[in-house]
Amino acid sequence: MNIGKTQTLKIYEHNSSGFILVDENEEKAFLPKIFAPENSLIGDEIEVFVFQDDDKLKATTEKPYAEVGEFAVMNCVQTLPSGAFMDWGIIKDLFIPYTQQKLKIQEGRRYLVYIYVDEKTGLITGTTKFKRNPQYTDLPFKNGDQVDLILMGESELGWNVVINKEYIGLIYASDVYKKLYPLSQETGYIKTIREDGKIDVTLQPEGFAHIDEFQKIILEKLNENYGLLYLSDKSSPEEIKDELQMSKKNFKKAIGGLYKDKKIEILEDKIRLL
Repeated sequence: MNIGKTQTLKIYEHNSSGFILVDENEEKAFLPKIFAPENSLIGDEIEVFVFQDDDKLKATTEKPYAEVGEFAVMNCVQTLPSGAFMDWGIIKDLFIPYTQQKLKIQEGRRYLVYIYVDEKTGLITGTTKFKRNPQYTDLPFKNGDQVDLILMGESELGWNVVINKEYIGLIYASDVYKKLYPLSQETGYIKTIREDGKIDVTLQPEGFAHIDEFQKIILEKLNENYGLLYLSDKSSPEEIKDELQMSKKNFKKAIGGLYKDKKIEILEDKIRLL
Protein backbone atom coordinates (compact mmCIF):
# COMPACT_ATOMS: atom_id res chain seq x y z
CA MET A 1 0.00 0.00 0.00
CA ASN A 2 1.45 3.35 -1.04
CA ILE A 3 0.67 5.54 1.96
CA GLY A 4 0.11 9.17 1.06
CA LYS A 5 -0.42 8.41 -2.64
CA THR A 6 -3.35 8.13 -5.02
CA GLN A 7 -3.68 4.55 -6.29
CA THR A 8 -6.13 2.03 -7.69
CA LEU A 9 -7.47 -0.55 -5.21
CA LYS A 10 -10.04 -3.31 -5.45
CA ILE A 11 -13.23 -3.58 -3.38
CA TYR A 12 -12.82 -6.70 -1.22
CA GLU A 13 -15.90 -6.55 1.00
CA HIS A 14 -18.43 -4.06 2.35
CA ASN A 15 -20.50 -3.40 5.45
CA SER A 16 -22.97 -0.77 6.61
CA SER A 17 -20.18 1.78 7.14
CA GLY A 18 -18.26 1.40 3.90
CA PHE A 19 -15.89 -0.77 1.90
CA ILE A 20 -12.73 -2.73 2.57
CA LEU A 21 -10.24 -2.16 -0.24
CA VAL A 22 -7.17 -4.28 -1.00
CA ASP A 23 -4.01 -3.85 -3.08
CA GLU A 24 -2.09 -6.53 -4.98
CA ASN A 25 -0.55 -7.75 -1.70
CA GLU A 26 -3.99 -7.91 -0.05
CA GLU A 27 -3.11 -5.08 2.34
CA LYS A 28 -6.35 -3.42 3.41
CA ALA A 29 -7.68 0.14 3.67
CA PHE A 30 -11.15 1.29 4.69
CA LEU A 31 -13.22 3.55 2.41
CA PRO A 32 -16.15 5.25 4.24
CA LYS A 33 -19.47 4.87 2.48
CA ILE A 34 -19.82 8.63 1.88
CA PHE A 35 -16.79 8.54 -0.45
CA ALA A 36 -17.74 5.42 -2.43
CA PRO A 37 -19.24 5.78 -5.92
CA GLU A 38 -22.86 4.74 -6.21
CA ASN A 39 -23.57 1.12 -7.16
CA SER A 40 -20.06 -0.01 -6.20
CA LEU A 41 -19.67 -3.79 -6.20
CA ILE A 42 -17.18 -6.28 -4.78
CA GLY A 43 -14.41 -6.75 -7.30
CA ASP A 44 -14.69 -3.22 -8.70
CA GLU A 45 -11.52 -1.15 -8.93
CA ILE A 46 -11.51 2.38 -7.56
CA GLU A 47 -8.97 5.19 -7.50
CA VAL A 48 -8.42 6.50 -3.97
CA PHE A 49 -5.96 8.42 -1.81
CA VAL A 50 -4.67 6.36 1.13
CA PHE A 51 -3.82 7.92 4.50
CA GLN A 52 -3.55 7.01 8.18
CA ASP A 53 -6.18 7.71 10.80
CA ASP A 54 -5.93 6.36 14.37
CA ASP A 55 -3.23 3.87 13.31
CA LYS A 56 -5.49 2.47 10.59
CA LEU A 57 -5.28 2.86 6.83
CA LYS A 58 -8.18 4.73 5.32
CA ALA A 59 -9.04 5.77 1.79
CA THR A 60 -10.90 8.67 0.22
CA THR A 61 -11.90 9.71 -3.27
CA GLU A 62 -11.14 13.30 -2.30
CA LYS A 63 -8.12 14.88 -3.98
CA PRO A 64 -5.48 16.27 -1.59
CA TYR A 65 -3.67 19.48 -2.47
CA ALA A 66 -0.44 17.47 -2.44
CA GLU A 67 0.76 13.92 -1.84
CA VAL A 68 3.84 12.53 -0.13
CA GLY A 69 6.90 14.00 -1.81
CA GLU A 70 5.09 17.16 -2.92
CA PHE A 71 4.63 20.78 -1.85
CA ALA A 72 1.38 22.72 -1.52
CA VAL A 73 0.08 25.92 0.02
CA MET A 74 -2.16 25.06 2.98
CA ASN A 75 -4.22 26.93 5.54
CA CYS A 76 -3.70 26.28 9.26
CA VAL A 77 -6.98 25.25 10.90
CA GLN A 78 -5.73 24.58 14.47
CA THR A 79 -2.61 25.03 16.57
CA LEU A 80 -1.53 23.11 19.67
CA PRO A 81 1.67 23.23 21.74
CA SER A 82 2.76 20.03 19.97
CA GLY A 83 2.16 21.30 16.45
CA ALA A 84 -0.31 22.58 13.87
CA PHE A 85 -3.07 21.02 11.77
CA MET A 86 -3.32 22.03 8.11
CA ASP A 87 -6.19 21.71 5.65
CA TRP A 88 -4.78 19.66 2.76
CA GLY A 89 -8.01 19.03 0.91
CA ILE A 90 -9.23 15.79 2.49
CA ILE A 91 -11.34 14.88 5.51
CA LYS A 92 -8.30 14.45 7.79
CA ASP A 93 -6.00 17.41 8.46
CA LEU A 94 -2.22 17.19 8.03
CA PHE A 95 -0.12 17.50 11.20
CA ILE A 96 3.06 19.58 11.32
CA PRO A 97 5.02 18.97 14.57
CA TYR A 98 6.38 22.03 16.33
CA THR A 99 9.91 20.82 15.55
CA GLN A 100 9.12 20.88 11.81
CA GLN A 101 8.01 24.51 11.77
CA LYS A 102 10.52 26.99 10.39
CA LEU A 103 8.56 29.77 12.10
CA LYS A 104 5.73 29.23 14.57
CA ILE A 105 2.60 28.51 12.54
CA GLN A 106 -0.42 30.68 13.28
CA GLU A 107 -4.02 29.59 12.93
CA GLY A 108 -5.81 31.05 9.90
CA ARG A 109 -2.65 31.78 7.92
CA ARG A 110 -1.35 30.09 4.75
CA TYR A 111 2.00 28.31 4.50
CA LEU A 112 4.02 26.38 1.97
CA VAL A 113 4.20 22.78 3.23
CA TYR A 114 6.18 19.74 2.14
CA ILE A 115 4.70 16.29 2.84
CA TYR A 116 6.80 13.27 3.80
CA VAL A 117 6.61 10.02 5.79
CA ASP A 118 8.45 10.35 9.09
CA GLU A 119 11.08 7.61 9.40
CA LYS A 120 10.62 7.21 13.16
CA THR A 121 6.83 7.19 13.40
CA GLY A 122 5.93 6.00 9.90
CA LEU A 123 3.26 8.72 9.79
CA ILE A 124 2.45 11.15 7.00
CA THR A 125 3.82 14.47 8.24
CA GLY A 126 4.19 18.04 7.04
CA THR A 127 7.11 20.42 7.37
CA THR A 128 7.85 24.06 6.57
CA LYS A 129 11.60 23.39 6.78
CA PHE A 130 13.20 22.54 3.45
CA LYS A 131 16.45 23.06 1.57
CA ARG A 132 16.86 26.03 -0.75
CA ASN A 133 18.11 25.25 -4.25
CA PRO A 134 18.83 21.55 -3.70
CA GLN A 135 20.80 19.52 -6.23
CA TYR A 136 18.87 16.99 -8.33
CA THR A 137 19.66 14.10 -10.65
CA ASP A 138 17.57 12.54 -13.45
CA LEU A 139 15.22 15.51 -13.74
CA PRO A 140 12.14 15.03 -15.96
CA PHE A 141 12.66 18.39 -17.68
CA LYS A 142 14.47 19.89 -20.63
CA ASN A 143 15.22 23.53 -21.37
CA GLY A 144 12.11 25.40 -22.51
CA ASP A 145 9.56 23.10 -20.84
CA GLN A 146 6.51 24.88 -19.45
CA VAL A 147 6.00 24.24 -15.74
CA ASP A 148 3.73 25.25 -12.85
CA LEU A 149 5.33 27.37 -10.14
CA ILE A 150 4.60 28.21 -6.51
CA LEU A 151 6.56 31.26 -5.37
CA MET A 152 8.42 30.52 -2.14
CA GLY A 153 10.05 33.83 -1.37
CA GLU A 154 12.59 36.41 -2.49
CA SER A 155 16.32 36.00 -1.94
CA GLU A 156 19.47 37.94 -2.82
CA LEU A 157 19.61 36.19 -6.22
CA GLY A 158 15.92 36.37 -7.10
CA TRP A 159 12.91 34.19 -6.25
CA ASN A 160 12.96 30.61 -4.99
CA VAL A 161 10.13 28.58 -6.51
CA VAL A 162 8.54 25.14 -6.34
CA ILE A 163 8.34 23.49 -9.77
CA ASN A 164 5.42 21.14 -10.52
CA LYS A 165 4.89 20.59 -6.77
CA GLU A 166 8.12 18.53 -6.46
CA TYR A 167 11.28 20.48 -7.21
CA ILE A 168 12.85 23.71 -5.99
CA GLY A 169 14.35 26.13 -8.50
CA LEU A 170 15.35 29.76 -8.86
CA ILE A 171 14.19 32.72 -10.94
CA TYR A 172 17.05 35.20 -11.15
CA ALA A 173 16.14 38.81 -10.37
CA SER A 174 17.15 39.80 -13.91
CA ASP A 175 14.37 37.52 -15.26
CA VAL A 176 11.61 39.06 -13.13
CA TYR A 177 9.51 41.51 -15.15
CA LYS A 178 6.46 41.98 -12.94
CA LYS A 179 5.43 42.19 -9.29
CA LEU A 180 5.54 38.81 -7.58
CA TYR A 181 4.01 37.67 -4.32
CA PRO A 182 4.96 34.81 -1.96
CA LEU A 183 2.73 31.70 -2.19
CA SER A 184 1.18 32.84 -5.48
CA GLN A 185 1.13 30.56 -8.51
CA GLU A 186 2.67 31.33 -11.90
CA THR A 187 3.42 29.62 -15.19
CA GLY A 188 7.14 29.32 -15.81
CA TYR A 189 9.67 27.81 -18.20
CA ILE A 190 12.82 25.77 -17.56
CA LYS A 191 15.72 28.03 -18.47
CA THR A 192 18.74 25.95 -17.50
CA ILE A 193 19.44 22.67 -15.73
CA ARG A 194 22.91 23.24 -14.37
CA GLU A 195 25.68 20.66 -14.08
CA ASP A 196 25.35 20.74 -10.29
CA GLY A 197 21.69 19.64 -10.57
CA LYS A 198 20.16 23.02 -9.74
CA ILE A 199 17.30 24.42 -11.82
CA ASP A 200 16.98 27.94 -13.21
CA VAL A 201 13.51 29.07 -14.27
CA THR A 202 12.16 32.05 -16.18
CA LEU A 203 8.66 33.54 -16.28
CA GLN A 204 8.73 34.03 -20.04
CA PRO A 205 9.37 31.59 -22.88
CA GLU A 206 12.54 32.21 -24.83
CA GLY A 207 13.25 32.00 -28.55
CA PHE A 208 11.33 32.81 -31.71
CA ALA A 209 8.95 29.91 -31.23
CA HIS A 210 7.06 31.95 -28.62
CA ILE A 211 7.46 35.42 -30.08
CA ASP A 212 3.80 35.75 -31.14
CA GLU A 213 2.86 36.04 -27.46
CA PHE A 214 5.05 39.13 -27.06
CA GLN A 215 3.89 40.62 -30.36
CA LYS A 216 0.32 40.36 -29.11
CA ILE A 217 1.21 42.21 -25.89
CA ILE A 218 2.88 45.01 -27.87
CA LEU A 219 -0.04 45.35 -30.30
CA GLU A 220 -2.51 45.51 -27.41
CA LYS A 221 -0.44 48.23 -25.73
CA LEU A 222 -0.25 50.18 -29.01
CA ASN A 223 -4.02 50.04 -29.39
CA GLU A 224 -4.46 51.26 -25.81
CA ASN A 225 -2.11 54.20 -26.49
CA TYR A 226 -3.71 55.38 -29.76
CA GLY A 227 -1.12 53.67 -31.93
CA LEU A 228 2.03 55.01 -30.24
CA LEU A 229 4.40 53.44 -27.75
CA TYR A 230 7.39 55.42 -26.54
CA LEU A 231 9.78 52.48 -26.53
CA SER A 232 12.37 51.46 -29.09
CA ASP A 233 15.36 49.16 -29.44
CA LYS A 234 17.34 51.92 -27.73
CA SER A 235 15.15 51.90 -24.61
CA SER A 236 16.63 50.56 -21.39
CA PRO A 237 15.70 47.10 -20.08
CA GLU A 238 14.12 48.81 -17.05
CA GLU A 239 11.83 50.97 -19.22
CA ILE A 240 10.69 47.97 -21.24
CA LYS A 241 10.16 45.91 -18.09
CA ASP A 242 8.04 48.64 -16.43
CA GLU A 243 5.85 49.18 -19.50
CA LEU A 244 5.47 45.66 -20.94
CA GLN A 245 6.71 43.18 -18.29
CA MET A 246 9.06 41.52 -20.75
CA SER A 247 12.80 41.43 -21.33
CA LYS A 248 14.54 43.72 -23.81
CA LYS A 249 15.65 40.62 -25.72
CA ASN A 250 12.07 39.46 -26.27
CA PHE A 251 10.94 43.03 -27.00
CA LYS A 252 13.49 43.44 -29.79
CA LYS A 253 12.56 40.08 -31.33
CA ALA A 254 8.87 40.98 -31.19
CA ILE A 255 9.13 44.42 -32.78
CA GLY A 256 11.46 42.99 -35.42
CA GLY A 257 8.77 40.53 -36.41
CA LEU A 258 6.05 43.19 -36.36
CA TYR A 259 8.19 45.49 -38.51
CA LYS A 260 8.85 42.70 -41.02
CA ASP A 261 5.10 42.01 -41.21
CA LYS A 262 4.53 45.76 -41.79
CA LYS A 263 2.38 46.10 -38.69
CA ILE A 264 4.52 48.79 -37.03
CA GLU A 265 6.97 51.52 -37.87
CA ILE A 266 10.13 51.79 -35.76
CA LEU A 267 11.17 55.40 -35.13
CA GLU A 268 14.04 56.94 -33.15
CA ASP A 269 12.33 56.90 -29.74
CA LYS A 270 9.03 55.12 -30.33
CA ILE A 271 7.11 52.60 -32.39
CA ARG A 272 3.94 53.41 -34.31
CA LEU A 273 1.07 51.17 -35.38
CA LEU A 274 0.51 51.07 -39.13
